[in-house]
Amino acid sequence: MKKRYITQGFIPNWKIDNGRIFITVLISILFSFLLSSCDNDEDIVIEMGNPVQLSASKAEVELNQKNANSTAVEFTWTPGSNEGTGAAIYYTIQLDKEGNNFSTPKTIELGKAVFSKKYTTAELNNILLSDWGITPGNSLVVESRVIAVTSSEDVVPDTSNLVSFSVLPYKPVSSTLYMVGDATPNGWDNFIATSLQADPDDPTTFIYEGSLKAGELKFITQLGEWLPSYQKGEDEQHIVLRTDDSQPDKKFSIAESGVYKITLNLLDLNISFEKLDQSPYDELWIVGDATPNGWNIDNPNQIVQDPTDSFIFTYNEFLNAGEFKFPTSTGDWGTDFYMPLTNYPDLSETTVQLVSGGNPDYKWKITDAGPYKIKLNLRDPSISIKAFVPYAMIWMVGDATPAGWDIDNPVEMVPDASDPNVFTYTGALSAGEFKFPTSTGDWGTDFFMPAENHPELTDTRMKFIPGGSPDNKWEITSAGNYTITINQFYETISIVKN
Repeated sequence: MKKRYITQGFIPNWKIDNGRIFITVLISILFSFLLSSCDNDEDIVIEMGNPVQLSASKAEVELNQKNANSTAVEFTWTPGSNEGTGAAIYYTIQLDKEGNNFSTPKTIELGKAVFSKKYTTAELNNILLSDWGITPGNSLVVESRVIAVTSSEDVVPDTSNLVSFSVLPYKPVSSTLYMVGDATPNGWDNFIATSLQADPDDPTTFIYEGSLKAGELKFITQLGEWLPSYQKGEDEQHIVLRTDDSQPDKKFSIAESGVYKITLNLLDLNISFEKLDQSPYDELWIVGDATPNGWNIDNPNQIVQDPTDSFIFTYNEFLNAGEFKFPTSTGDWGTDFYMPLTNYPDLSETTVQLVSGGNPDYKWKITDAGPYKIKLNLRDPSISIKAFVPYAMIWMVGDATPAGWDIDNPVEMVPDASDPNVFTYTGALSAGEFKFPTSTGDWGTDFFMPAENHPELTDTRMKFIPGGSPDNKWEITSAGNYTITINQFYETISIVKN
């Protein structure tokens, strides 16, 4: 046999106990390997891994706040070596300014089995500006390294090669934005200004979607502080940063109340206003001595929003002789109100205005007490106030009813002897549809229908539909005997299977 040798990568431990020597199984394997390869002259090397090697995804990085949440640079490294001890390896990455020799590095301990680290644009920019005091717009060369430390004291910590890259930081715009003005929900009080939301994909873009009134507005960056602010720029599509009281205080104007979407970007300095087809309020109330709850602003009577048109609110009730108006919130006489354009207009007058703070204090006046149906339309805005005269007879038509779709001879509902508004049907219904005409022989008559087609039979809402369009109906899916009770004044229905 020719002379063989092992290029040593590892020296096994020997254990001595009372003169006896125990050699690990590894030695036996090595000698067996030597005997079986005695005809080869090559060196036998036991690999224990290479030192940790670091690399970066970029050599030059220009940071832009629009990409604040995106990856600016990613570092990756090889596992390194534990020199055959089987000990876990823990990794730490360090960044420092070139030439600082890592005397005051930015250090992140990553733990074990981690072989990469991503720095977002915002994270890296913050290190340069806040930790190292670099002036925005000035490029800096940054050095990086990874330190690998094993859990065995017998293995010396390993430090990777240095990787350098240049970074150009930016001056960040505000991370918060608010709007103030008599067009906004909270007025000119800059301590409770209305906030805008930052776009999660671009933190330099801010969005507001909600109610605005006719009036003016501008934008501030901090609650309670008028400066810095963003004002109207060269036109309605641009904003300008205002940092001093000597600069022009131009504001945006909202011509018409409604729901708007505002989108603006603090880097591009552009802005857009989009009026949405959405009601400015989802809740409204009625207050005044004409109403059941009187002048109790803490607990006024609520009016009902139409489920199919968010701009429409209705109120069907017995009204006293007296006044009323519509507050947009409760508990505050200084809230905004929907009012007539003049005090005590004729009830046939349909014009309405939204008054900020409730001044001037105009109201509608009921002179003849009785049942009224009021419909307030915020889209126009407009109002309909009509004394209600109940129908003396109401019918039931549809293939669920005994008369089917015979409009000339529909099923008569039974009027309640004590309440002219209430009608009842008790009897058999087939699987099918039905609705309630207010006269016979004419499909173009007015109907009482559900607000939406085929609602759940537990839904108590009913709606008066002039002309019967849209043509919604109730649907019976299980034939049987039913009791149906409707109230034409309050526009409610009860459907109970007996």
